[in-house]
Amino acid sequence: MKKISVVFMVLMLLAACAPAQTENQDKVIESTDPGDYDILVPFEASPIRYNHGIYLGDVDLMDIGSRLQEHAKSVFGVNDYYLSEGQILSITRVNNLLKREDTDNPYGLNPPKGSLFDTGVNGKTILDAVLVADLMEINFYSKDETPVLNGIAFAIVFNQTFDIDGLSVTITDEKLDEYAQTAGRKLERYLRTIQGLENLNIYLALYTTQKIDSTLPGHFFSEATFTAREGQFTPLNEEWVFFPSQTALAKDVQNSTSFSTLRNAVVQFTPESLGTVGEGLYVNGELSSLRITVNMQAKTYTEVYALTQTLVGLLDGFNHEKYDIIIKVKSNFETVALIELTKDDVLSLVITD
Repeated sequence: MKKISVVFMVLMLLAACAPAQTENQDKVIESTDPGDYDILVPFEASPIRYNHGIYLGDVDLMDIGSRLQEHAKSVFGVNDYYLSEGQILSITRVNNLLKREDTDNPYGLNPPKGSLFDTGVNGKTILDAVLVADLMEINFYSKDETPVLNGIAFAIVFNQTFDIDGLSVTITDEKLDEYAQTAGRKLERYLRTIQGLENLNIYLALYTTQKIDSTLPGHFFSEATFTAREGQFTPLNEEWVFFPSQTALAKDVQNSTSFSTLRNAVVQFTPESLGTVGEGLYVNGELSSLRITVNMQAKTYTEVYALTQTLVGLLDGFNHEKYDIIIKVKSNFETVALIELTKDDVLSLVITD
């Protein structure tokens, strides 16, 4: 039976009843999920935060950070490390890394000025391609009485689709991977020149974006852990899929059918339904996360309440033992309800006023 936690925007003030914190508790924000990281405090914002989003679509920003954190768990375990925002790379360092390689900037991650990049598509080349769009960093500290920086993780974000003579051309995965791995090793060599990082464990993950106006995020396609300056890249198999679509149906008949059932139920429930769409993340060919957005034009609270209960009843049709489902219900472009069903069969429902 599902464990159900229903929250109707009630603020519970428990501070007066909370037990006194220990000295160590004062240094961290403890995660509510034992499978996630505790956060070091005081929290310091990344010095390169203003760079993010300049060349990336909004859909990529959160996905890169959350997936980087998830991938890093295999290297920096949640029971052994605290997480903090990246503090190693300054804005000056990042700007130099994102520039083109030349004699004055040997660690520049983008191709030299005037170079032609082979897309791998019918002999098409790109003049002065900007392949590396961004860098994202998170840091890991030992869970000691005095936490010490013991590891860092970076996402290197690559552009894969370009406009050539008014036509959209996507670099082949093989060509991108070849360049990306070279760029990753160059970044690792650069990091070793920074004092204190000479022998630190460094995790690198390579990410490719979709078009900036895409509704789906990109995905990570390779990773490497450099220990004592040694490391090898290995492929990652990730893909975001839109629901409903022929791609989703060909990849996952059962969940595509369940989604169609849910979508049809919404249409039958309210004649003013504005559409129901989903985004599924597949890792190694299996659904890892499913996000559904239901758009309606609610006229009463009861309509919202009744629809959310209907949606909850339809969740059993999904084969969700290996992934979480999140449903966002929106009315007139505002979120009015959130539903989450975890792979552990825990259901949470929030209805806003």
